[in-house]
Amino acid sequence: MAEPQIIGQQDNFGAVQVQGLTQFIKDIRAASDKKAADVLIREANERVAKVVIRMARSLANTKQERRAAESLETSSSVQQVKVSMGGRAVPYAGGANFGSYTDLRRLIKAPNQRGRRSRATIVRQGESILKVATRVESQFVSRSGRTVSAFEGGTRVKLARNSSGGLRVIRGWNQFRAKGQEPTRYAKGRDQFLYRAVTLTQDQISQSYQEFIDRMIGKAFPDASSGDSAAA
Repeated sequence: MAEPQIIGQQDNFGAVQVQGLTQFIKDIRAASDKKAADVLIREANERVAKVVIRMARSLANTKQERRAAESLETSSSVQQVKVSMGGRAVPYAGGANFGSYTDLRRLIKAPNQRGRRSRATIVRQGESILKVATRVESQFVSRSGRTVSAFEGGTRVKLARNSSGGLRVIRGWNQFRAKGQEPTRYAKGRDQFLYRAVTLTQDQISQSYQEFIDRMIGKAFPDASSGDSAAA
C-alpha cells in the first residue's frame, strides 16, 4: 500500500493537496472496519478545518471581515474537507475576503413588475453613460426578468432617475475597506483572511494529516507498521 504524499498548495491557491489519499482511504476501509475508519477520517478532516477557521478569524481585520469570518463552517466528506462562508446573513462575505472591482459606474434599473429592483448595468471605463443608457432602455424583459424581444410581449426596461430627471448613477463596489483606508481591490491570488489562513497553517495541516496517516496504518496493519507509526 502506497502512503499518501502531502504536496501542499503549489499553484492551487487555497487548497492543500494530499496525493494518493483516495486510494489510501480505499485500502484502509478494505483492511479494517469501514464505519470506524470513516469516523476517524472525518475527525481528521474536521481537525484540519478548525485549524484553518481559527487562523482565518484571527486574521479578519475590519468589521465586515470579522462578520464574514464568523460565518465560516466546514463541509467535510471522507475524501476532502471544505471551509465555506457567507449565506443570507452575510451576503457580502466574498467581497469582505477577496475585495471587489472598485469605482465602477452603474446605472440602476427601475423596479420590475414584481416591485423588486433589477440588477444594475455596469458602465465600463471609456464607455459613454448616455450610449449605455440608450442600449439598456431599448431592451425588453419578461415578468421573471429575462431579456426577451418586443414580439414576445416583454416590458421595456426603464432606468432609475433622480428628482431632476437625470440618470441615477452610483459607483461601486467601494464598501469593502478598513476605516480611513482605500477600498480593498480584487486581485487574483490575493485575499484578506481565508486563503491566507490556509497558507499560514499549511505546516499544521500537513502534520495533522501525517499523524492521521500514521495512525491509520498502525490500526489497519499493526504487524507491518513501524514502532514510530504505531505510537503516532
